Amino acid sequence: MILVIDVGNTRIKWAWLTSSGLSNPQSIVHRGAKPKMWRAALFDTGQKPERVLISNIAGDAIGKTLHRLTKRHYGIKTQFVRAERRHQDLTNGYQDPDLLGADRWLAMIGAWTIAHAPLCVVDAGTAVTVDCVDAGGQHLGGLIAPGIHMMREALLTKTSDIAKAVELSQPSMAGALANNTIGAVSRGAVFALASMADRVVDTIIDTTGTRPRVFITGGDAGMISAVMRNRGEQVPDLVLQGLAAIAAQSR
Repeated sequence: MILVIDVGNTRIKWAWLTSSGLSNPQSIVHRGAKPKMWRAALFDTGQKPERVLISNIAGDAIGKTLHRLTKRHYGIKTQFVRAERRHQDLTNGYQDPDLLGADRWLAMIGAWTIAHAPLCVVDAGTAVTVDCVDAGGQHLGGLIAPGIHMMREALLTKTSDIAKAVELSQPSMAGALANNTIGAVSRGAVFALASMADRVVDTIIDTTGTRPRVFITGGDAGMISAVMRNRGEQVPDLVLQGLAAIAAQSR
C-alpha cells in the first residue's frame, strides 16, 4: 500500500494506492490552519504504507514537517516527486525541466495516463495553470495566472472604491452579469480565467488542427468549467493520479 500526497498552496490532498487502484481522495485545508488538525487527519488513520510519494508546492517548511512525521509514524522516508525531462512517452516542454512545478507535471502525467491523446489541463487552485500536450506526448507549454480568490483579494486590497462598495453589496452570483460589486468582482475573475483557458484550447485547435481533450482540476474547477465554451472533464485528483502512475512504474 502506497500513500500519495498532493500539497498545494491551500490544501493537502491524499489517497491510498493498493492493488485495487487509487482510493477516493481526501483533503484538508492547511493554509492558516492549526498544524495538529491536518496532521491528525493525515497520519492518525491506523494505516501504514510501504512508501510515501509527495508533490509539494507549499514550501520547504511543510515539506520538512511531512518528512519528519512520515519517519516518525511509519518509519520510512518520503519520496518528493519533482518534474523530470520525461515520463514514459510524455516529454516536459520546459527549457529547464526542473523549473516546471511538480503539480503541473503530475497533473499532465495523470491526464496523459487517462487520455494518451492531445490534451489541455486546467488546474484551478490558488493560482490557475493551463498546460497542453500534443498527440505525441510533447508538452507544448502553459500559462499561469492568479486564481479567483487572489484576483478578488487584489481588487479589495489595492483599491478603495471597490472595497467600499463591496461592504454595501449583497453577495450574488446569478447570471453572467452582476448587479452588485462583490458579484461583479467574483464573476469578473471567473470569466477572465475561463476565457484564458478557452483561448488556449482554441489556439491549440488552430495550430494543430486537433481538438484537445480538456481536463479541469483544482478547488475552483466547477466555477471555471461552468462558463467555459470548451467543455472539459472535471477530475479532482489528477495530481494524485500522476503520483500513482509514477509509483506504479517504480514498483
